[in-house]
Amino acid sequence: MSALPVRRPTPLELPCHVDDPDLWFAEAPADLERAKTLCAACPVRRQCLAAALERAEPWGVWGGEIFERGSIVTRKRPRGRPRKDVVAA
Repeated sequence: MSALPVRRPTPLELPCHVDDPDLWFAEAPADLERAKTLCAACPVRRQCLAAALERAEPWGVWGGEIFERGSIVTRKRPRGRPRKDVVAA
């Protein structure tokens, strides 16, 4: 009796598993925007976001959204004081 080959499920290629995981917890706003872009086509994006909301994730990119202090923010501001607009004389 010959054994049938075992078929193993193919793991999903999730952006947060194949790219640099630190990208999803970066300080630089541009890096966080890149992580959000990578999340856009992720097959588990909605589930990831729902789970992050349920866990009240304190920070990072989850489900294509930026979390800061447990809330979703549209974009992260750079550290430090905002630049003053230069007024032409």
